Amino acid sequence: MRIDREKIKAAFPGYAWAYAESLDAVRIGKWNGEKLEFYDQLDESLLQTLRVFSNERELKFSGDKCRDTDIYKGENFIRDLELTDSKYFMYGEQASADRDYTKLCEDRGGSFYFPARLSFPEDKVGLKLGIRNFVRYNDVPVCPLNKEYDFGLNHSGAGAFEVVDYAYTGFFYAYNDEKAVEL
Repeated sequence: MRIDREKIKAAFPGYAWAYAESLDAVRIGKWNGEKLEFYDQLDESLLQTLRVFSNERELKFSGDKCRDTDIYKGENFIRDLELTDSKYFMYGEQASADRDYTKLCEDRGGSFYFPARLSFPEDKVGLKLGIRNFVRYNDVPVCPLNKEYDFGLNHSGAGAFEVVDYAYTGFFYAYNDEKAVEL
């Protein structure tokens, strides 16, 4: 996989989040304006997908391709495209904090290092990942599940929303009014 660091630098001259999916692990790190930073060494030969993002924009590297969410702005904006933001709970019981990272664990045995020194109230531990969905209404008829499709009786059904794309937007405290974690 090819990472275009100049493209990242142009899109994010300051800090941004980094989310790396490798064959050996998922890592959460930062882009510091010059380079990617992770708790441990990132072996780029094992890298499958890399997302560098802020609340405003995301670059997603996969294989030889790079998708930039700026394609959905201005004259390139897809007609009738709507944005919906949501937050998804990520596991996390604080295990330790060292350097500028917090180790988060779950009771099933998974763990990861988060690139910030987090502080949680004792009984309120957890993070959420923000995701922006780019959706539109597709008026192509959708047949209800387990029903026969009969054009003669005009059983065309209604259309449905389709997800065109999605992008990560940031990390949020799960129980602190969903306050954004600062970079």
